[in-house]
Amino acid sequence: MASPNSVLIVGAGPTGLCLALALLKNGVPVRIIDKLPTPRIGQKGNGIQPRTLEILYSLGLLDDVFKRSCHIKSLVVYEMPGATKVAKEITLTPQVEPTPDKPFPNSRAMGQDRFEALLVEHLERLGGTVERGVELRNFTQDATKVSAELAKVDGSIEHADFEFLVGCDGGHSPVRHILNLSFLGETREGEGMFVGDIIIKKGISDEYWHCFNGTGTGLGATPGVKAEGASGALTFIFRTAEIPGLSTVMATGPKIEDVQQRFSTCDGLIQAFYEVTGRTDVEFGEQLCGWWWRPNIRMVDTFGVGRAFVAGDAAHTHSPTGGQGMNSSIQDAYNLAWKIALVHKKLAPPSLLETYSTERLPVIAAMLQKTTDLLNKTMAAFRKGVADPSVTNEAWERGGELQQFGVNYRGSTIVLDERNPPEEGVIPSAYGSGAGGVRAGDRAPSAPIKGVGHGAEKLFDVFTPTRHTVLVFTEDEEKVQGVLEQVKTLPEGVAEVVVVAPKGKAAEVTRAKVVEDVEGHARSIYQVEQDPTIVVVRPDGAVGAIVLEAAGISRYFSKILA
Repeated sequence: MASPNSVLIVGAGPTGLCLALALLKNGVPVRIIDKLPTPRIGQKGNGIQPRTLEILYSLGLLDDVFKRSCHIKSLVVYEMPGATKVAKEITLTPQVEPTPDKPFPNSRAMGQDRFEALLVEHLERLGGTVERGVELRNFTQDATKVSAELAKVDGSIEHADFEFLVGCDGGHSPVRHILNLSFLGETREGEGMFVGDIIIKKGISDEYWHCFNGTGTGLGATPGVKAEGASGALTFIFRTAEIPGLSTVMATGPKIEDVQQRFSTCDGLIQAFYEVTGRTDVEFGEQLCGWWWRPNIRMVDTFGVGRAFVAGDAAHTHSPTGGQGMNSSIQDAYNLAWKIALVHKKLAPPSLLETYSTERLPVIAAMLQKTTDLLNKTMAAFRKGVADPSVTNEAWERGGELQQFGVNYRGSTIVLDERNPPEEGVIPSAYGSGAGGVRAGDRAPSAPIKGVGHGAEKLFDVFTPTRHTVLVFTEDEEKVQGVLEQVKTLPEGVAEVVVVAPKGKAAEVTRAKVVEDVEGHARSIYQVEQDPTIVVVRPDGAVGAIVLEAAGISRYFSKILA
C-alpha cells in the first residue's frame, strides 16, 4: 500500500530487491514495483563476487546462495577447424582457501533470474512483496515528499506520495530521464553480440564453459578454410549454468548485421554453430530467451536529486567482462539503505544522503575503467584468435581487484581515521587493494572469534545492516566504560559496543557484549598496537572510523547524525 513514509523502489532486479531487503530489516516500509507482469527470464550476469557474498551473508541469504549456485567454471578453447581438440584451458577464478579476514574468497555463479527468485523469497519472509505490472509514469518532488504517478496493468492510474524514490529500473531508466541526469559515455555498435539462454541436450560438457574461436585476422576466421556464408567469421561462447543442460550462448562476428540476421531465429543460431564448428554431434533443445547486446559504457554524474535516487544499471552501464555490474549495483543499494534508514527515523539530516553519490561515484568511475580495459583485451583476443599461443590469459582472469575487496570510501567526508589520518591533497584509489592496511572507509575484514555468551564465530557475525558496530580492542574495564558512556549519548539502536578481548581475558569485561580473539587474528588484521583501539563498522560493512580514545566516537557520529 502507498504510504507517505515509505520508499518507492522502481525495478525488481537484484539492485531493487537487495535495497528492499536492507530497508525492511531497518524497519523502513517499502513499496517495490516492476513494469513487467511476470519475473524476467534469462541468466544475464551470473557472477557473484566475494565482496557481494559478504553482503549476502549480512542479509541472511548466503546459505541459500551456496546451495543453489556453483563455482566459476574454467573456460576451454577449441582448436579450429574441427572444434573437438582443446587448445587451452583457462582458469577464470582460481579456487583459494579461506583466510581469517576473507572467509568467502571464491566467486559463485548463479543465473540472475534464479538469484532474483531467491531474493524475492527472502523479501516475502519479511512481509514484502513485488507489485508486478505497475509502471512509473512520472513523479514530482518537494522538500518533504515524492509524488508519483503509477500505471497499473488494468489501465488504472494511481497517484501516491512517498518519502523517497529509488530508480533501480535499468539502463533505460525512466527515473534517470525524469531527473534529467547526464548519462555520459559511449556505445560501441561494432562490438555487439547475441546473448541468449538455450538448452543443450548432449555434446557439450556442463563441467566447463566453452569457446569456439578461430585464429585468423577476422573473428572466428581460420586460415585456409572457407566456411559457408558470413557464419564462418563467428565466435561462440557457451557459459554453462549451475543447472545441468542450461547454457548462455554468446556469439559475435566482424559483420554485426550478419550476426543479427542469422540469429533472429533459434534454427539460425544452431545452423550457424554447425557451419562454423562442424560439431553436428551437439544436440540443442529449446531457446529460452535471446536478445541483442552491445557495449554501452556510461554513468551518471550524480546518483540523485533531492529525494529521488538511481542505483545499479540506472546509474551505470558497462561491459559484463569482469563480472562487476550486478555486484557494483548491489553495493550501490547497500550504501544507500542505511543512510535512508537514519534519515527516515529522523536520526540523521537529509544531507547524509548526498554522501551516497559522493562515495559511489569514484568507485563506479574506476570500475568502468577496469571493465572497459578488460573488454578491449577480450575483443583483441577474439580478433587474433583465443587459441593462438601468443594470446595470454590476461583478458580472461577474474581475480585480484575484480573480487572487490579493495573497494573503499577512504576519500569520504563522513569517515574518520585518527590512527592514520589521510594526507592532505592525496586522493586515494576507490578500487585499491587496501594498501597500507585497514583504513577508515575500507571494507571491514572478518576474523575468527569466540562469542562470550553468544554464538558468534567470526567478526562478520557481530556486524549487521541495522546499526553501527563499535569494536573496542581492550581488556580494560574502565576504558570499556568510557566507550559505553559515549555510545549511550547516541540515539537508541544506532550503535552496539562489542569488546574484542585477548585470549583468556574475556571474563574480565562484564559490562558489554564480548568476543574473544582466541588466535589473535583480529588484533593482527586490524593492526592493533594501542589500547584502546576503537573501530566503528558501518551498517554497510565499511569502516566508518578508527579512533584511539572514547571521545573519538562522538567526533565520528557528529559527521552522520542530526
